[in-house]
Amino acid sequence: MTLRVIDSLVLRHEPLILLLGRICIGSLFLMSGINHWWDLRLLTHFMGGLPGSVTGWAMLAATVEVVSGAAMVLGFRTREFALLLVLFNLCAAAIGHPYWSITDNATARWAQLIHFWKDIGLAGGALFVLARGAGPLSVDRA
Repeated sequence: MTLRVIDSLVLRHEPLILLLGRICIGSLFLMSGINHWWDLRLLTHFMGGLPGSVTGWAMLAATVEVVSGAAMVLGFRTREFALLLVLFNLCAAAIGHPYWSITDNATARWAQLIHFWKDIGLAGGALFVLARGAGPLSVDRA
């Protein structure tokens, strides 16, 4: 009985639910990217092992967050940006939060483990957006 009620509510309000979901995930990336642009040093310490300029990598990461976040909120080219966010979060997890390499500080290791799995979870959320699309309340459908 409960599942039928939930199914009925979801089907009846699916456009609004998809919009709210996009706003939630998109605003997270949008705000994170804006904060990273204000202070690129928040990102550069993660990128020391990458070839090239750490500032360039930080600028790229902040730009991906801002543009993808805005696209999610608006529902603009939603599937393309969702795929970009899947790839971005998988890379962020592996590059930015290598908890497996921290052996001497249990607190730091735990913090990085949490951030690693946060990024994996965000990749999962972006996969749902990739599979479902923007929904009718979006620029994609206007």
